[in-house]
Amino acid sequence: MKVKQLCINSYKPPVQSSNWAQSLFLNLYRCNSQQISRHLHRLKVNNVVKGGQSFIFGEEKVGLAVGVKGSCYNAGGEVARKARQYGFGTVVLSQNELNIKETSQVISGLIQANYKYKQLGNVAQEKQQSDENNDQYSYISDLHVQENLFEDSYFQQLVQLAQIKLYARDLANTRQEGTPQFFVNEVKTLFKDNPNVEIKILEGKQLQESQLNLFYAVGQGSIYTPTLINLTYRGNKDSQQLHALVGKGITFDTGGLHLKSYGNMETMHLDKSGACNVLAAFKGAVDMKLKVNVTVTLGMAENAISNTSYKPSNILKSHKGLTVEINNTDAEGRLVLADCLSWTQSTYNPTSILEISTLTGACAAALGENTGGLFSNNDNLSQEILEIGKELQEPFWRMPVTDEHKDMMKGQFADLCNIGKSKVCGASKAAAFLFHFIDEKTPFAHLDIAGPMDSKADKGIHPPGATGFGTQVLLKYLVNKQE
Repeated sequence: MKVKQLCINSYKPPVQSSNWAQSLFLNLYRCNSQQISRHLHRLKVNNVVKGGQSFIFGEEKVGLAVGVKGSCYNAGGEVARKARQYGFGTVVLSQNELNIKETSQVISGLIQANYKYKQLGNVAQEKQQSDENNDQYSYISDLHVQENLFEDSYFQQLVQLAQIKLYARDLANTRQEGTPQFFVNEVKTLFKDNPNVEIKILEGKQLQESQLNLFYAVGQGSIYTPTLINLTYRGNKDSQQLHALVGKGITFDTGGLHLKSYGNMETMHLDKSGACNVLAAFKGAVDMKLKVNVTVTLGMAENAISNTSYKPSNILKSHKGLTVEINNTDAEGRLVLADCLSWTQSTYNPTSILEISTLTGACAAALGENTGGLFSNNDNLSQEILEIGKELQEPFWRMPVTDEHKDMMKGQFADLCNIGKSKVCGASKAAAFLFHFIDEKTPFAHLDIAGPMDSKADKGIHPPGATGFGTQVLLKYLVNKQE
């Protein structure tokens, strides 16, 4: 059998590929419930773990039967867990009855589930090293597949999308080290020597000088300087089209003077997930040398408490010129995004804008932990995102933004209020606030990922922690825009 090796996320020295005794052999079967017993008999396995329409068999051999309604991605996730459970660092695809698309999705799911955040700090590193030396905490370092699969373009693309999603998780999972300056250093390390990437940084008072007063106000109470990071990649200099991505990067959200309560603050290092996903998608576009022009804007700030924090009742003038009354300092993300969206449009006049953020708990309450909210002024753009999300198991559901929602965001003493007049329809109101800062002629989509931003348990394609949800959708969108 001809095989090629694919290095995944290596957390321990890779098992020697020639030592097949230390490898997990994966057999992929197409079957229905009536065929399950035949496969069990053929493999002579010792245990069965059933999850939905996907089945995992065995100890040293794993036979995976994917039903018609099953998720190939989740099935791959279960392979990663089975390999980890028995301490296998190498997986060999030895038999396969699935088509290339299904097989590629299984491998993508395996890669996405084969992840553990590398913590910083001496104590954390020592514990992590101890875990990695324990077979019960093994992660797959090598994957062997048939040569024809390895050379397939769909397979290669899904692998690239999955791997860039892991990078988004690494960024989002950072704790106290994940400051605005951390991200400035990160982008300079990644792109400072790339002639096709232009970097713009606006820090602190420079935000005020550029009339990004909403953005500056959110971060003015922190010891960490609020920072706008803009990156532009021109992969097709013959094209006039330029697509924009904008991400919310609240590095930690205390709620400001409207302090969050216990139980609502502990995961707020993940409030920067939108910006992390955008940066990862941009890195993917550059790494893949996509023939597309893209500019990304990251709004990085910490919403902290101090004697310089912005206050309820403040009236601030936005980059667009609209005034905004602050009635809740915990509705800060929309303020940062409003200025970022306005600045991006005035600077670049982009062809389209996709913005992604962990914006509202209301969206999570409406759609749950596995689906993102989609708000858009363009039907074609909405349909494209919905189709991409469905294909990549990052599903979105389109939500309304009506004139009623926009009217709810009008202020009593200013043009707008940052929380609106009513306590209902919080997700649509927040989206409506952003729509006030968008040129109606520009195709725009707001992606609210507050629900699926993190996983509470090790399940499906997501281990605990940041999921990177939406990263693949952003990058696939750019792939589709190549000319």
